[in-house]
Order: sequence, then structure tokens, then C-alpha cells
Amino acid sequence: MGLSKKTFLYSIVLATIMTAFIVGYFVLMLPSLYVDYVMKHNLESVKEIQEGYRKERSYDNLTVRNPSAAFSLEIPDEGSEIYVAGKFFQMTVKVQDEELQAMLDTFRNMLENMKYMEMADTGKSDVSEEVSQEDFLRLWKQISGKFSENNMISENAPIAVQLDRRGNQGIYREEYSKIHMLSEDSFVYEGGVSDGNYSYTTYVAMCYDKNGLFMTVLPTMTPQMGEIRPVVMESLPMIAAVMFLLVLLSSRFFSGKIVNPIIQLAGYAESARTSDGLEREEIAFESEDEIGALGNALQELYRELSGKYQELAEKNKALAEENERQEVFLRATSHQLKTPVAAALLLVEGMMNEVGKYKNVKEYLPEVKKQLLSMRKIVEDILYLNYHAENMQKETLPIEDLVQEALRDYQVQIEDKGLRVTLKGSGNVWADREMMKKIVDNLLSNAVQYTPKGESIEIEAGDEALRIRNAGVTIDKKLMPGIFEPFVSSDESRKGKGLGLYVASYYSRLSGGRLEVENMENSVQTTLSFAKAEQRDGF
Repeated sequence: MGLSKKTFLYSIVLATIMTAFIVGYFVLMLPSLYVDYVMKHNLESVKEIQEGYRKERSYDNLTVRNPSAAFSLEIPDEGSEIYVAGKFFQMTVKVQDEELQAMLDTFRNMLENMKYMEMADTGKSDVSEEVSQEDFLRLWKQISGKFSENNMISENAPIAVQLDRRGNQGIYREEYSKIHMLSEDSFVYEGGVSDGNYSYTTYVAMCYDKNGLFMTVLPTMTPQMGEIRPVVMESLPMIAAVMFLLVLLSSRFFSGKIVNPIIQLAGYAESARTSDGLEREEIAFESEDEIGALGNALQELYRELSGKYQELAEKNKALAEENERQEVFLRATSHQLKTPVAAALLLVEGMMNEVGKYKNVKEYLPEVKKQLLSMRKIVEDILYLNYHAENMQKETLPIEDLVQEALRDYQVQIEDKGLRVTLKGSGNVWADREMMKKIVDNLLSNAVQYTPKGESIEIEAGDEALRIRNAGVTIDKKLMPGIFEPFVSSDESRKGKGLGLYVASYYSRLSGGRLEVENMENSVQTTLSFAKAEQRDGF
């Protein structure tokens, strides 16, 4: 998924979380908070009304939430009068029945005893008399029994009521009115009034049918924005904190999904920059967005660069070895050429001046030719060595045919020394024909030359190696470490001309193989290992 899609998805998820939180808050938490707020407000309202009426003995200056329903009752400590007051009325109730008056006094005594009991609980007085709930219930039944419909309208009523109606005193002012038609015979009147602090709505439903007129009145308090606003304002810090936390956590999670791969990618690039040979531990980029694609592309680039670097390092190493070889070889060659050149010049100069024994030209001219042929052999080996190093043409060659062809060139020396030569096995090698012939020729030349008379030479050919073992001779251990160096020979008479093993070893390396020489029990074994099948592309 691309970064643009990830960002869009992140925005959708974050918006969904925020919406779910807000909806959940308004559906689950706000109603309970509002109910709790209204209940606390009602409790504070009744406390204010109670305290205000106790001080003023009037509702004139009190703010009442529902003035048509709220009222206060006052029972003095003595006397037969009880006072009831509200926003629209003030009423005095006088007890006229003696029994009812006695009950009233008893009720007052109970209240007084209850007050002393409360004082006793705080340690202020000691009261022995207790007032039980059953006493209150019994007294209430006696008082309520005094009142009946007939008693209330007779001249000897237990109480006398004096009512002072105050009217609305301009408390209410009309705000609006409208009619909702339900049908042709039914409608609802809706009227709204306000007392300056609260609003009230009265619904009057009326319908008429064959049985008569029906009317229903329902007064209610009008909901106000001010009632819910304090609840919302009190919740704002919590809402802001939760939303901030949600945004912070969501952003942290999303930024981690984007920034962490970038940090990982930067660390990977830095490790690749500082590592030797661009060698580094590869990192698996699991994301499929642009960052993951960049990481995989960069990793592939470093992989290719590493391969090129290793290849270049190997080529540089090979070039360094080749430069060193050529430098050493040329120095050694130039030094070794001085000997036959000096000998040839000495012989020619002696014959030209007819000095001593050199007057016999027929005897010493072959020696001059021998020195010249030695120089030519060295020069040809050098030229041939460099030519084939740059012009290899590989093909599949039967190794036994190359051995037999080389043996024919040394047949005279073999017969002259009475050597027993055996060839067994067969195999193929992927190599340059002339280069492989030169390798086999040099190896057989050394074997024929250094094998004593009457001894044997065993040759074993195969697909993996060519082994030549010549009996009756071993190589001096002092010569073994530098056996493949140029101009190293165990034959003191040929000192300075030992290029055979050097050329064979060099051609073997170019062909991808390996040449080894080791002393066996009274014999020397030379092993030419061929390149393996999986290496033949570079063979």
C-alpha cells in the first residue's frame, strides 16, 4: 500500500475514532452528567428557598424554579396557627378543634425531643426519652382522621383557612403561542411564558366529538441551553485531554510506521557506506509502500555494487600479482640472458681473434649455436607466455590424446634412457589447446629429464586431474617452497633455465586449475587438477 493510501487510511481511522469518542460521550456520558447536574441544581435550589423563606418569611424576593408548585410550611413553637406561603399566595391555617390542637402540641414536643436527641448525639445534652417512628405514624393517623369532606365544609370545621391571593404580580411574561392542528376536531395549544429566570410551556389539548368536549392541560418547564452548557463546559477539559491523547497516540503509531523504516533505511545506507567492501547484513523490508520499494531497490543496488566491488578487487589483486610477476620475471630474464650472451660473445670473439683453442672454429661454433638457441628458447617462452595469457580459445580436449602427442616428441630420450612409460585412464578438459599442450609438454619434459635410467613414469588421466609419477628421484626439500618460481631447477647444469614448472603453473592458474608437486616414496608426483564443472564458465 502506498504512502498516500496509508495517510488517507490513517485520516479515516483517526476521524472514525474521534467520531466514535464524541458520539459515545454524548450518548453514554452526557445524559448522566446532565441528570447529575440537574439533581445538584435542584438540591441547591431547595436549600436557597428554605433559607430565604426562613429569613424573609416571604417568597417575594426568592427565585423559584417552579413557582406554581413550590411552597413552604411554617409551624410556630406555640399557638394554634400554621402558615403556608408560595409565590402566588400566602395562607394562614388556624386550628379550632381542641383535640387537634393537643395533637399539634404533641407533634411539637416530638420535634423538640428529636432536636435534643440530635444534641445528645453530639455530646451536648442527655435525653432519656426517645421518639419512635411508630409515634409519628400514630399521631398522623389521629390528625388525618379529623379531616373529612363533611368536616371541612361544616361550621365546626377543625381548622379555619385565611387565603391571601397575590396573583402573578407580573412574574410571568408571555413569550410565544401557537396551535398544532391534529385533525378537524382536535388541536393542541402551546403557550410559552417566562419569569425572567426560567421558561415554562403549557400544552392544552382539546377535541370535540358526539360525547362532548375533552380538554387536557400539561404544564412543563421549557428546556434551556443554559442548563446543558455548564455540563459541556465542565466536560471540555476531559474531552480535550482524551482527544489530544488519542491524536498523540495515533500520530505516534502512524509516524512510527513511516519514520522507523526511514531510520532503518538510513542506518542500512550508513552501514553499507562504512563497511569494507560494501559487505553488510541485509535487512528485510516488509512494507509494500514507496519506502519498502526504495529499501529493496537500494539493497539490490548495494548487492550489485558489492558484487562489482568484489570482482574489481579480485581483478586488481590479479593485476597486482601479474605486475609483480612480470617485474620479477623480466628482471630475472634480463639477468639470465646475460650469461648465454656473454658466453656467445666470448666464443665469437675468441674465434675471430684465433686465440688459443678457439682457433678450432668447427669445434666451438656448435657451442655458440647452443648458447644462441638457449637465448631463443628463453625469449620464445616469454613471448609465448604473454601471448596465450591474452588469447585463450577454450574447447573440450581429450587429455589422453595430448599426453600421447607429447610422448612422441620425447620417444628418443625415453628409449635412450630405457624408461618404462605407462598411460591409463581417459578424460576431457575444457581449455585452450596450445596452452594445455604447453602444460603437458613441460610436465612430461621434466619427468623424462629427471627420471633416472631404467626407471618408470606412470601417467593417469581423468576428468578431474592428470597425475604423473616418475620413480627413482626426489626433489630437494630446500627447493620445494619455490618450485614454481622462474629459473629454479634441481639440475645444476641447467641452472638459470628452469622455466618449465613456472610456465605450467602459470597456465594452470589461467585455466582455472591447480598444479601441485610433492615428493612420494622414492618418487615425485605432479598433479594437474582441472576446473570443476560449475567453474568452467570462467575456466
